[in-house]
Amino acid sequence: MLSLSGALGQALGCALALTLVACSRGPSPAECTAMLDRYTEKLVGSDRPDVKAGDLEKLKADARARAAEDPEFAECTRKVSRSAYECAMQAETVDRMEICLN
Repeated sequence: MLSLSGALGQALGCALALTLVACSRGPSPAECTAMLDRYTEKLVGSDRPDVKAGDLEKLKADARARAAEDPEFAECTRKVSRSAYECAMQAETVDRMEICLN
């Protein structure tokens, strides 16, 4: 039979393990796509600041289509950490995003 202190210790250990797993999970596929969109927006914004919104949406769609065929992009959910994802999503430039992801 498990004592009260043993049960509390076991529960605390389980809670800590779950917290670590939840905090260390990578981005979801939708988050990876959102990060690609943000990267495309920042890249186009720096290279072609006068691009129209419709053209930007087309460029993002093209980037998504290329990414869908790229085995490296398919690894985003496994290779990008939660902290790298959050850093990249808050970065104000493409260069900063790349620093976050490398």
